[in-house]
Amino acid sequence: MLCKRARLERMWDGQRLKFAWNKLEVLTLDGRARPVALSWEGRQYRRGLDGRCKEILRVPGPERDFYDGAQVEPEVFGDLLRRWAERLAFDGEDWLRRLDHDAHEFNRIYRPISILPPDQYRSLVLQLTEGCAYNGCSFCNLYRDRAYRCKDSVEFAKHIGDVVDYFGPALPWRRGIFLGDANAAGISTRRLLEALDQVRAAFPGQRQHPLEFHRVSCFQDTFSGKMRSLEDWRRLRKLGLAQVHLGVESGSSEVLRLLHKPLAHQRVVELVERLQQAEIEVSLIFLLGAGGRQLADVHLNETCKLLAQMKLGGRDRVYLSELFVHPGSEYDRTSAEAGLTPLTRWECRQQARQLREKLDFPTPPKGTPVALYDVRQFVYV
Repeated sequence: MLCKRARLERMWDGQRLKFAWNKLEVLTLDGRARPVALSWEGRQYRRGLDGRCKEILRVPGPERDFYDGAQVEPEVFGDLLRRWAERLAFDGEDWLRRLDHDAHEFNRIYRPISILPPDQYRSLVLQLTEGCAYNGCSFCNLYRDRAYRCKDSVEFAKHIGDVVDYFGPALPWRRGIFLGDANAAGISTRRLLEALDQVRAAFPGQRQHPLEFHRVSCFQDTFSGKMRSLEDWRRLRKLGLAQVHLGVESGSSEVLRLLHKPLAHQRVVELVERLQQAEIEVSLIFLLGAGGRQLADVHLNETCKLLAQMKLGGRDRVYLSELFVHPGSEYDRTSAEAGLTPLTRWECRQQARQLREKLDFPTPPKGTPVALYDVRQFVYV
């Protein structure tokens, strides 16, 4: 079939199949023929497993361009797939029906996967918890659509089985396990140990699973519940918990109040120290632009002071995520009432550069990587 198409090339890397048309336009399929990315006439698109689609846009900047993600109507993306199906001599309508059924199946198994840390985009997500136990940050609307809950052992075991069946031949592209949603590490130590045992049982292997499923990571908030002991963190590490992601947002108390984030700076320092002693990698997330121009200096300086109290190493990470203000959100209202001027995207990048310079970390791999974390483009593919 493909040999008749002189301008069509097929590439298989052992995990995903790519079709290139005239070397310019590319369609990428996973192991179950689900389209995860495509280009058409110079425009780039990504399709999430839940059926949602985004166009990745290049936005001109004063010195360098930015990238953005815009939601694409299913009809628009469907039309692009029909055109690709014609190129491949597929039945486009049958393909779309199958994809629609597949998205419904994904949404039966999962609640929306709102966000992941950048180094976890290829993880196999297992939703041990759903939603956010706090759900009170003024800038965040990622989990407003669901109540917080933790699955019991019976429900979680079924969830794992459903996830494995759903991915099937597409599973080899995944690397590592991410326990969702917003604060999976915040549940009781007993339940988290039990859940890690369930994960190990579902993905048996020797010391290292070939898909790195021996490595489990998750989010934890920095302020709620009783501080877990070092002994408990070591028990969790022994069962596979390899990395914890902490949404710190800012080192400034004034900025945190604006974000409606509980103040817990000393607790963050102690938590990071315990995680490191337990040989669990730490990922710290801070918001660029939080507090606007008026609080930019205090946000920058206090964040650097906080980070200076931690002995971060080459296995740890610092992520800088540009604050995306949702119109009508609590942050939008309170910052406007306070007369705060939002930073432009370029000013956020400048703030990132200033923070890197001020921290003066050694160059990786010895030093801690400091990387951008762009939530606009995220879709779980």
